[in-house]
This record gives sequence, structure tokens and C-alpha cells, in this order.
Amino acid sequence: MTKQCTHIQEILDAQKDIIERHIDQHKWFNQIDNREQAACDFIEKYGFIMREFYCSRICRERFDCELAQKYEPK
Repeated sequence: MTKQCTHIQEILDAQKDIIERHIDQHKWFNQIDNREQAACDFIEKYGFIMREFYCSRICRERFDCELAQKYEPK
């Protein structure tokens, strides 16, 4: 089993693409003035979902990776 993610850059690239597509709507909907603050808020609220989706559905090593198992946010 993998104990360290070897696809972290791929995860980050996927998250960046998702944020870029949705940040303006998120900013408007949450009445956030600053785009950077909106990105931080988006990551805080949805980052675990993006990671879990990538790791459990997209990553080619997901069946052998203990990190791809269900994530429990704090």
C-alpha cells in the first residue's frame, strides 16, 4: 500500500481547474469581495470533497492506496 501520495501535483492541478471554473459564482453567492479570500473559503468548504473524489474515483492507484480510503474531515 502507498503511504505517501505520489499524485499530489495532479490533485492540486485538478483542484485549481475546479476553483478557476467556479470561483466567480462562489464569490458572488457568498458575498466575498476578494477573489483570493473566495478561493480560500472554497478550499475550506470543498477541498476535502475534491480530494476525496480525485483519490476515490480518478487516481489510477486508488485500489492500492490507503490514502484513497474514506476521508473524515475534522
